[in-house]
Amino acid sequence: MNEDRLRELLRDRPIPEEEAAEDRAWRVARAAFEKRDREPAPTLPRRRARLALALAAVIVLAAALALTPAGAEMGDLITDVVDPGRERAEPVLTELPADGRVLVESARGAWIVQSDGSKRLLGDYDEASWSPHGVYVVVSEGRQLIAVDTAGEVRWTYPAPGIVGDPRWGGGSVDTRIAYRSGDDLRVIAGDGNPASDHLIARDVAPVAPAWRPVGYSKLAPTGTSGFVLTYVDGDREIRTVDADTGARVHTTRADRERVAAPSARQGVGPAISPDGSSIAAIRSARSGDEVSLSRHGRREVVFRARGNLTGPTWSPDGRWLLVGWPAADQWLFIDADRPRRVVAFGHVSEQFDPGGTGPAPFPRIAGWILPER
Repeated sequence: MNEDRLRELLRDRPIPEEEAAEDRAWRVARAAFEKRDREPAPTLPRRRARLALALAAVIVLAAALALTPAGAEMGDLITDVVDPGRERAEPVLTELPADGRVLVESARGAWIVQSDGSKRLLGDYDEASWSPHGVYVVVSEGRQLIAVDTAGEVRWTYPAPGIVGDPRWGGGSVDTRIAYRSGDDLRVIAGDGNPASDHLIARDVAPVAPAWRPVGYSKLAPTGTSGFVLTYVDGDREIRTVDADTGARVHTTRADRERVAAPSARQGVGPAISPDGSSIAAIRSARSGDEVSLSRHGRREVVFRARGNLTGPTWSPDGRWLLVGWPAADQWLFIDADRPRRVVAFGHVSEQFDPGGTGPAPFPRIAGWILPER
């Protein structure tokens, strides 16, 4: 008789002294953890032996309790202890843990999530990117490059030479530029969409989103350049930095390289530099899944691990929180960068950005978190 057949036969049969067994199980588990906290740390061999015994006890206890309704609650506790990092998620995104708005790309189109958790669909667009101060969004639709406001109203459209990909808006508070891929070429246009300003930067570039150097850091460019400094990956996978107005080569800094570090085949996984430039968050593949790491002050620290792939990460505007996607669990995880064990999780993310959908929706991509200009 196999295990499945045994479970089938026993599932509906009453368990003798069920309540007493449950009470004893709780007392044993609680006593074990209290004893562990009182005892000094064991040496490595003894630790392994005790870990093996503890795991064996957990397995036996879980198997016995799985046959009872009360076992479901105990099973949740065991999962939390043995498999840390699988956070309990709220069923609906109710609010962001920090001020600002999150831009999201989904199968339904581009969305804006307000700090109170409310959402607005901008339209059925392919890709989206914030303007430097969160007043507008640049979106793509086939060969169309389009600027919309945060209510979804179209401000201008521009018919690009090829299919538009990876639009990125950069610049200061007044004068701005938009870099985008047109087919295999990289082009730049002024933020007001003036057709006369559109020009070629490079041909046959890699399918990697270009990145603007923040305006404050653009002073590192040689004297005489425009201040609009753009980094991209060419067709030979070489990282290049140029003046976006003149095309003149500019020295590529380490931060420039981090901004265009090519993501893997998984959705949007690349390093993210904190708003103040002091920290870099990255997602790396580990043996049993993915891990989120923070590099700051010359040290690298793993702050979160999960079974399966993670996406993002994206910094909150105040640099305190990291927003990470967990497709396998259909969750968004907000990780407190200063207290990484504090994680706020929200579930059912895909369906929240595909209302009325009749089938499974692709996991949405986080396209930026910004504090709009007041």
